[in-house]
Amino acid sequence: MKTLTLFFFIVFTTLCTVNAQITKGNWMVGGDASLNIDKSEGTSSSGFTSTTKAFSLRVTPNIGYFIIDKFAVGVSPFLGLSNPDGANNNVTNYGIGPFMRYYFLKTENRINLFAHTSYFLAKTKNQSGASGDLKSFEFKMGPVLYFNSSVGLELTLSYKNDNQNSSSGSEIIFDRISFNIGFQIHLEK
Repeated sequence: MKTLTLFFFIVFTTLCTVNAQITKGNWMVGGDASLNIDKSEGTSSSGFTSTTKAFSLRVTPNIGYFIIDKFAVGVSPFLGLSNPDGANNNVTNYGIGPFMRYYFLKTENRINLFAHTSYFLAKTKNQSGASGDLKSFEFKMGPVLYFNSSVGLELTLSYKNDNQNSSSGSEIIFDRISFNIGFQIHLEK
């Protein structure tokens, strides 16, 4: 019992002395991933409206720079894969866009809260060869738990709005709420 108490005391004191690197002049590198079950409504150029369900995976790495304490800007590429129900026509999305991120609590906290917003321009392509353009807006918030002064685990709830235009003239709008898990590595100046 004494060993267990000593272990938790050492872990607690180590974690309390962690100093996150979310200050001006530092870099962050990381990303997140999400699994979604999407429901979308689409309107074709002829005015026909349809509803589709799809399973999708989205991976979003990022690199950012803290221009002031607790506020970072950066760029984030992404890759998305989806498989619409009832279709053997997987869709691949890939693109890049800017992001902004703000941390709300003190820079030395072991646990912090942040808000993140990003905008992506992307291309889509499915197995049948059809392609299109995608514009995506995302807003997410959540806590980050720092393991040490450099590495943090993020758990976020996000809202995403994707507007996809295909080469055939149809438009599909996706509205998603998803849970994301991510890691960030903060590099000191």
